Amino acid sequence: MNKTLNILASGRDREELDALVALIGQMADCKASCLHVTNGHADPLHGVTSMPDVLILCLSANWHDELQALAERPPASRPPVLVIAPDGDPQVMRLAMQAGARDFFTRPIDTEGLLASLQQLREDLVSQSGVRNELTVVMNAKGGSGASMLATNLAHAMCVEMGLSTVLMDMDIQFGNLGMYLDLVPERGLLEALDSVDDLDRVALDAYLMKHSSGVEVMATTHHQIALPGEINTVRLNKLLDTLLGTHAQVVVDLPRQIDLLTTTVLERASHVVLCMQQSLNHVQDASRLSNILQDELGLDSDQIVIAVNRYDVKSAVTLADIGRHLPGLEQVVIPNDFKRVSENVDLGIPLHEQARRAPISKAIRNLMYKVSGSRPMPRRGLLTRMLGSRHNA
Repeated sequence: MNKTLNILASGRDREELDALVALIGQMADCKASCLHVTNGHADPLHGVTSMPDVLILCLSANWHDELQALAERPPASRPPVLVIAPDGDPQVMRLAMQAGARDFFTRPIDTEGLLASLQQLREDLVSQSGVRNELTVVMNAKGGSGASMLATNLAHAMCVEMGLSTVLMDMDIQFGNLGMYLDLVPERGLLEALDSVDDLDRVALDAYLMKHSSGVEVMATTHHQIALPGEINTVRLNKLLDTLLGTHAQVVVDLPRQIDLLTTTVLERASHVVLCMQQSLNHVQDASRLSNILQDELGLDSDQIVIAVNRYDVKSAVTLADIGRHLPGLEQVVIPNDFKRVSENVDLGIPLHEQARRAPISKAIRNLMYKVSGSRPMPRRGLLTRMLGSRHNA
């Protein structure tokens, strides 16, 4: 199953459907569309060619026929259903259960309860699919190599290109500034979340995450609190990582260039580590030393480490072959030198994908995304497929 929960709201009240789509749009891991039923059909899924992961059925005065039509569908063509009804009539509830309703709401809708029910459905469906949520660490092999830029745009690409629920986490607890890369100003973030980690669930977690318009969520560091690495309780950090991985398909961590108890706690849980470096002898030496620590001391396999050669210059005295000789067995991804564009986008807080999707640097970041996610690019849908797939939006 795709990590993003595809939700279809079906009913006869257009204003109610639009309000539901707007409400669900607040959740980074859900995508909503609506089917405004205006014909004589009672079936709330009539004409839908691609089944959603969840159906929200907004019952009308004709509730009996609507629920009966849904109940008569074969189970394979009937997704999990959340029912919204005018009242709690036992007959409505009984027939809703026969139609496969997972939850039942009356008007006015309990919005918090609805969102919590959707999140639980997503977690159940992901668990049933056997999908493994992943943590990707991005760190500089040498200071100033571009890890924060790379982590931000990698997380953004995972969200918009692959439809994965993604959180970007800033582990620089003293000088982190990832929010700036997406024009976000955190009020609460990592340290505050760690203080409250024992009480965090998916709903409570939202208070410590900033949501970008693309859907990617950011756990940043605020500037009104300061802590030393040794003051962070690693048990609480592991609990926070458990919560993030339990609610997001991808966790991308911008990790400071240091080896201590804090960073090793994150590194030991990483599915992949992206070492960001540039073409100089100092960068090569530091990257080699860091990769040896990751493999020899922390137990990472060579196929978990990717070398991102940032600001690549084909004329550099240090070639890709030179890097390969000093970092044997590690896959390389070349990130072209586009310093002017990157600088402008960072200053504006705009991800590269939004302003320059076809630029070579954006394509290189997508290439990195596919390597660390283990996925291939999704095929583009043809015009006919897009038209058929959008019929339920009418």
